[in-house]
Amino acid sequence: MLFKIVDDWKQFLPPEDEKRLNDVLRSVAKHRNAYRASKDVKVAQLWCALLEMQKQNQVLYKKIKRMEFVFEGIAERMKEEVNEREILEALEKF
Repeated sequence: MLFKIVDDWKQFLPPEDEKRLNDVLRSVAKHRNAYRASKDVKVAQLWCALLEMQKQNQVLYKKIKRMEFVFEGIAERMKEEVNEREILEALEKF
C-alpha cells in the first residue's frame, strides 16, 4: 500500500469536536452490556448513541418549555400592567 491508514481518525477532528465525541462515547459506554450482547455490536452501539442524544434532547426540550412558560407569564403580566396604566391615564384625563 502507498498510504498509511491511521486507526485514530478522531485526531483529525477539531479539538472541541473530538472532546464532544469523547463525551458522547463516554455516555454510550453506560450501555456497554447491552450493545455487546448484540450480533452486530457496531450498529447496536450507534443505536445506543442515538438513545443518549435523544435523552439530551429531551432534557433541553423540558428546559425550553419551562423558559417559555416563564416568559409567557412575564409577557401576560406586562400586558395587564399596560392595560391598567392606559385605564388610569384615561380616567385621569376624564
